[in-house]
Amino acid sequence: MANIFQRREIGNDIYFSKITDSRFKTNVITITFLSPLSEEIASENAVVSRYISKRSRKYPTCALMNNMLSAMYCAKLNGGVAPMGDTQAISFSINYIDSKYALNGENMDNEAVEILADCLFNPLAENNKFEEKFLNLEKQSVIDDIESEINDKSFYASQNAAEIMYKGEPYAFRVLGTVKGVKRVTAESAYRAYLRILQHCRIEIICSGTSDFEDVKKKLTSLFTKLTRNEIFSCKTHKSPLKAVPEKVEDKMDITQSKLILGFKTDCDNLSALTVMNEIFGDTPTSKLFVNVREKMSLCYSCWSNINWLKGTLSVSCGVEKTNIEKAYSEILNQLELLKNGEFSEEDIVNAKMYRKNYLKSYNDSLNSITVWYLSRIYCDNIATPEEWAERDEKITKEEIIKAARSLRLDTFYVLTSDDENELKAV
Repeated sequence: MANIFQRREIGNDIYFSKITDSRFKTNVITITFLSPLSEEIASENAVVSRYISKRSRKYPTCALMNNMLSAMYCAKLNGGVAPMGDTQAISFSINYIDSKYALNGENMDNEAVEILADCLFNPLAENNKFEEKFLNLEKQSVIDDIESEINDKSFYASQNAAEIMYKGEPYAFRVLGTVKGVKRVTAESAYRAYLRILQHCRIEIICSGTSDFEDVKKKLTSLFTKLTRNEIFSCKTHKSPLKAVPEKVEDKMDITQSKLILGFKTDCDNLSALTVMNEIFGDTPTSKLFVNVREKMSLCYSCWSNINWLKGTLSVSCGVEKTNIEKAYSEILNQLELLKNGEFSEEDIVNAKMYRKNYLKSYNDSLNSITVWYLSRIYCDNIATPEEWAERDEKITKEEIIKAARSLRLDTFYVLTSDDENELKAV
């Protein structure tokens, strides 16, 4: 095993985890706040995460902050939000070299945690509100990112499809919120959101690298345990219920390549079986969708599938000519039907497991990816190393793969296509 994982509670729903891995010359401290994903507060959290990760009372401008980070051998400070099932993860992290490589004997753990703590506990604020000029810059940054989604048509289509597939569920909301929601954020409401994050979110502190992080733990324990924390948000993800009838939605846009998204839902709890099945179905260059729908039949430019195991769903995404949408749709369902009937070989299973093993092994290639892995495992209350998970996958049988495939039910049919007179037939 490449790393050693330890975790303990240091306060009211505040957890400190340490991942020791001596292969690296750097360390990462990541502090994640888990908040319910909702339309009302998603935009506020997104703006706040950017504002307080770029400046503080001690370093009130981006230039001063960047100068300090440069003096720390080009340390990197980041803040942002990400979806984690029905939860919005608000994360702040700093990447920095280990003290043994500092030229002048600096204690890099102390310097790194001081900057991170200064951002979190001493934000640039006065009279219970943030500095309006700088806040407006971060608001515009979030708005630009939301509006730029339309430039990546595949991502834009998948976001639209998710709104339909998860209608009525928190996961249907965009993690950055909406342009309208961002515009409503004020210097006062952003500061209130900042306090809400500190006081009511579950906190996961994860330190990864070669350090022992004892100084980091003492510093953060001292600061976080001084907070008044109550009514901690419950952040759980629920499986997405299957619609009684699959929903079909067609959006029009001036594009040359149509985007087809098929959403399936499952009640299968065998995550390893679902994962291996997905590798065979559409997640690898040797998968059924890639080899047959894309290569042999030339029905699309791209075709792949991915699993959202937190929500119990599988999505198939295609880049396709409008005239081939019905054919691609039919062949995707046909390939799934073949899996359900067990029409795949032992070689397919071996290739899928090998691909999966190599993918899991890649989590150990960087400290950031190691942190992401363990945060997701903590969230699911199913802590295991990538190697242990690979061992679970290796034990999956053909019968379990067939059962996982048979559990899939079509829930959503979404198409983003050109606005011309050629209408799609009923699918």
